[in-house]
Amino acid sequence: VILAPNGQPGIQIPVGDAPSEFKRSVLIEGAGEEVAIGDTVIVHYSGWTWEGEQFDSSWDTLAPASFQVSAESVIQGFVQSLEGVKIGSQVVAVIPPELGYGDTAQGSIPAGSTLIFVIDVLGKE
Repeated sequence: VILAPNGQPGIQIPVGDAPSEFKRSVLIEGAGEEVAIGDTVIVHYSGWTWEGEQFDSSWDTLAPASFQVSAESVIQGFVQSLEGVKIGSQVVAVIPPELGYGDTAQGSIPAGSTLIFVIDVLGKE
């Protein structure tokens, strides 16, 4: 993860095949309470395919996003990326297709894509 002066993340994807399992790393550990399933969180995030194509970013709108941490609201891999993370943390997650959009294309995301998210957990509503 590479940060611009304003804090917006970018990434350098390792050479090689995408991992087949979910992976999450806490880059910055916050000091707030832990996020639980069902919480509504305020986050800044950016998402890329394993091929390096950015498909979404709250940074582009200059406004954080609000999501309920549940499989009914976001993909399962995003739920796993946030569950148990402390407010104030920054995480990077690699989400295999079965925890993302599977074999279905979603907008500019091709079917079968491994996704990478960098998420700044700013708060809870």
